[in-house]
Amino acid sequence: MDIVELFKQMVRLDTTNPPGNEYLMTDLISAVLAKEGIWHEVQTTAEGRTNLIARIGVESELPPIILISHTDVVGCENQAWKHPPFEAVEEDQIIYGRGTVDTKHLTAMQIGALLALKDQPLNRAVYLLATSDEEQGSSLGMPRLVQQYGDLFKRGLVINEGGGFCITHQGNPYWLCTVGEKGRIEVKVTIEGASGPASFKSENKAIDTFIGLLDHLGSYQFPAVDTAVHHLFSEVVGTDITHPFLKHFSWYNSHDAIILQRYDIGTQVNVLPYRIEFEFSLQLLPGRSEQEARALLAALFAGTTVSYEVLRFDAGFESDCTNHFYKSMETLAQKHYGAHRLIPVYALGRTDGRFLGPLPSDVYGFSPVTDAIPFETILKLVHQVDERIDRDSIVKGTRFLTDLIQTMGNC
Repeated sequence: MDIVELFKQMVRLDTTNPPGNEYLMTDLISAVLAKEGIWHEVQTTAEGRTNLIARIGVESELPPIILISHTDVVGCENQAWKHPPFEAVEEDQIIYGRGTVDTKHLTAMQIGALLALKDQPLNRAVYLLATSDEEQGSSLGMPRLVQQYGDLFKRGLVINEGGGFCITHQGNPYWLCTVGEKGRIEVKVTIEGASGPASFKSENKAIDTFIGLLDHLGSYQFPAVDTAVHHLFSEVVGTDITHPFLKHFSWYNSHDAIILQRYDIGTQVNVLPYRIEFEFSLQLLPGRSEQEARALLAALFAGTTVSYEVLRFDAGFESDCTNHFYKSMETLAQKHYGAHRLIPVYALGRTDGRFLGPLPSDVYGFSPVTDAIPFETILKLVHQVDERIDRDSIVKGTRFLTDLIQTMGNC
């Protein structure tokens, strides 16, 4: 099968979420797998919302390899694309379309690897999970597969989205690999103060408290922690870091962080807002407990008069960077892409990997693309106009994953 043509078929399916309609993707994948005699099942979680699980290899005592991706995409509203976002137009070896790097390219490469290895005598199970609803919180997607099949995924070695991008450091090409995700504690803050005309002097303006609190949160200095990921990152990259993104990752791998998510100060005209609400989250290094997170919040709000409520806590997780799987990934990245090393980092956002990490499983974000689309460019493509990928990335990524699975399936 021509995997690039299959990829183009996937991009042409409009699975914008909402509403999703991921059944379009699972119908296509199911037809391909059925033709090749590969075991699979489709799980329906709502009208038009489906997940797919497939398997090659054999059940054994060895940790399974789990290939995950999501089939929904974000919308294209108010974006002026060079080519229509659901036509998969190819121009100069570049394929344009929504989902080309988030994450239908990964789905296609993973399917290509399954097809290439379906008749090989692998010594462990290899699962493919194609999920719905990732772009809107995943409630109809990965958690439902974990609920039904989770016992099969324990101790898994997971290939996920989030990394696989080239970044040049000191003249050498490196490839980023995410090796865990930070936890989060989500918080709602309420500020109440005096009301009245905006021009009226007040000693208790809610807006003044709000601005002061934002400044406090934005300048809060979290202590550095030498996590295992930060330690290996420093070993690989060294201390002489000039690249701005690597400087950020060096800090990100070793610090908790604050993200402002939503705020509401009212809609009245020329009147002081007397009540302001906003929500933020603490991004927490893996290993932080909810008790530790609440202690951090207490320290943040010490000396203030505002009230806050914890909405949700999710623990982070960290994957093993010393095992045979990770080392094989690095060796094969050198073989297929000319990578100097893999650079381990925590994922910048939340992915479906967060439902597998705690099982436990080791989750690695590595959806590899060539150096034709470096990390700096990827940041401008994901969820944005003219999302695109080079043809060679699909071909090489399929070969990489095939090689990785075969390596692990014979050891």
